[in-house]
Order: sequence, then C-alpha cells, then structure tokens
Amino acid sequence: MRTRTMGFAAAALVGSAALLLAGCTTGGPAPAGTGGTAAGGPDVDAAQEFLAPWLSSGQKKLLIDEPLAAPIPDGLKIAYLDVGTPVAKNMWQILQDVVKATGIQLDDIQTGQDPQSISTGMNTVVEGGYDGVINITLDPQSFQTQLAELKAKNVPIVSGSVMDTRENGMPEAFNGPDWMTSYGEGLAAAAVVRSEGKTSDFVLYTIPEFPFAQYQVTGFQDEMSKLCAGCNVRVVDIPIVDLGSTSTDDVVSDLQAHPETGYAVMIGDEGTVGLKQKLDLAGIDVKWLGSWAIPPNLQQVASGDQDATFPVDFNLMMWTVADQLFREITKTSYEWPDAATRATALQTLVTKDNASQYPGGYLAIPDYQTQFEKLWGIG
Repeated sequence: MRTRTMGFAAAALVGSAALLLAGCTTGGPAPAGTGGTAAGGPDVDAAQEFLAPWLSSGQKKLLIDEPLAAPIPDGLKIAYLDVGTPVAKNMWQILQDVVKATGIQLDDIQTGQDPQSISTGMNTVVEGGYDGVINITLDPQSFQTQLAELKAKNVPIVSGSVMDTRENGMPEAFNGPDWMTSYGEGLAAAAVVRSEGKTSDFVLYTIPEFPFAQYQVTGFQDEMSKLCAGCNVRVVDIPIVDLGSTSTDDVVSDLQAHPETGYAVMIGDEGTVGLKQKLDLAGIDVKWLGSWAIPPNLQQVASGDQDATFPVDFNLMMWTVADQLFREITKTSYEWPDAATRATALQTLVTKDNASQYPGGYLAIPDYQTQFEKLWGIG
C-alpha cells in the first residue's frame, strides 16, 4: 500500500484546470450541507452547485438516440472479456438481458489480469470465430498480438473503462479519459458535500492497476483544489489483488496510521463491503464515499453502514456498450456527446435518503431497455 500526499494550498496554484460541467437541473435528492465555510476551508455551496447536473431526476437520456441503420444480424457470436473482478461478474449478468432481447450468443471468456491468462483468453477469442468483442477494463496494451489479428479479421472490439481505445485503432469508449476525469471531479464535490465542511483532511483510495483510476484521481485532485484550497488529500494505493478480499484491512490499517483523516473516498467501492464492522472493531469513526458501487454497497448505504456512494448505472453502461457494438457491426454512424453529458447521464449521489430506490443498483433511466429495443428495431 503506497501513500501519496498533496496539499492543495500549494496545488491550487499549479493544478490543471478541471473540466467545467455546464447546466444545472433540479429534482434530485438534496445532499447534506452546511453552506459556505471560512476562506481556505471546504466550500460546500460551490460543491453542491457543481453536483447539480448529476442529481437531476427524470431528465437523463440515452447517449445515442438514433436507430440502427440495419437490423441486428441473426446468429451473432460475441465474446465478453472477463477480468475476474466482482464488477466484471456483475456486468456479465447485466448483459444476459441483452442476450434475451436480441438472441445473440455471448460467451464469457476468462482473461484474468496476469499476462499468461490474458494471452490464453485472447487466443481463444482469435480462434473462436467471433463477430465482435466486449471489453471491460482490459488494457489493449496487454493483448497487442491478438488485437492485430482481430483487426485484420474486421472484428470490432467495443470497450468500457478503457483509456487508450483510439490510440490502438479501436472504437472510442464512451467513458474514456475525459469521462473518468469528470467522474473524479464529481467525487471531489460529493466528498465536500457529504463531509459538510467539517474536515480539511481527506484520503482517496485508488486501484493503481486500473488505468482509468489515475484519471479519476487527477479529476478529484483538480476539483478539490478549487473547492478547498487549504485541504489536504492523501492518495493511497490499494492493490487490485486485495480488492474484495483484504482491501478493508488495508483501509483500516491506513486510517489507524492517520488518525487526522476526516473523510474517505474509495475508487472501487466493492473494496469496502464489510468495512464498517472492521472500523467499529478498530474504534475508528470515519465515514466514506465510494465509486463504482455494486449492490452490496447500496445496501450498506441504505442501512447506514456506509455514508454514501457515487455509483455508475451499470445497466445503462452495459447496454450502451452493447449498442455501440451493434452500431459497429451494422455500420451505423454515431457520435458521443460531450464528456460532461456522458458523465452526468450515468451517475448520481446515493445516500441513505434515496438508497432504498435502488435495491438492485442505481438506475438513471428506468425504461432504458424499452428505449434501446426501439433503437434496435425489436421493441
């Protein structure tokens, strides 16, 4: 576990400009807050204003709303690259509804995260006669040989949470670097709001093996430098091998070593399932906010064991990725909206006040399936 510390009194003078999110909507849950604070402390009012686009209710739309140029071909055979994390399993399950709606064949290809297993899994894809590939988080740099073979066969690979799709000649992921930076900015605003201006000491736990995480860290740091120039933020690495196993112990150990910490944020919320019980045993009273929440995190928020989470609508995410694949296969042109629109469309702040609305996971657009099926010509 590695710690990086940044004091924002100085960082505010040199930090890069954060992506400004335009627009302000209403109708979402009102976040806790105390209003503005003394100069140099957290600016809760500004954080609440920044969060407004994420908190909109009933106004979120699909990122692309144009129908396919041609029907989805019969007998499509699609490979899903499974890196073996709990989130990857959750996303696989979500795609089963796409299978039922379209009749495609979707195969779960185990890639894992080490070079040997990735090579084995990707060789299976190359040799499997697939019409398309869905890749969630696996860096193309780890399968360059197989990527070249798939491109030579004109097999499209669509991605979620992959940062270098364009650099590798792949269709651009909707949630690439600029989207992840926006996500980090939103996390910073949410942390200020939820801590109610009562602390200037934050810790951000990240998973360094995920390439997207660094963009969230950068967005978090940049926005925090604006919302709280005098705040201190420690960035602490949690190894991916600990995620969902010993990551809660890592967090407890870090907080024991840093009793000044007033609020925590976790990139990879699955790593905090069961954390409250371990904090209680250690006599630590620090609240936390997570990102990339899975259903157990929402259950923790609903019960009060976790302060809040800033989840992605995984259902909308995976159906959007599937939609992109169908557009690639049917040669349907498309263009993603700006990063701010893409980020705010799939996320919101979930607290105990509204967590019960999402027992199976956050839903940004309740009738998303019906809307996608209409675009695909099957609804």
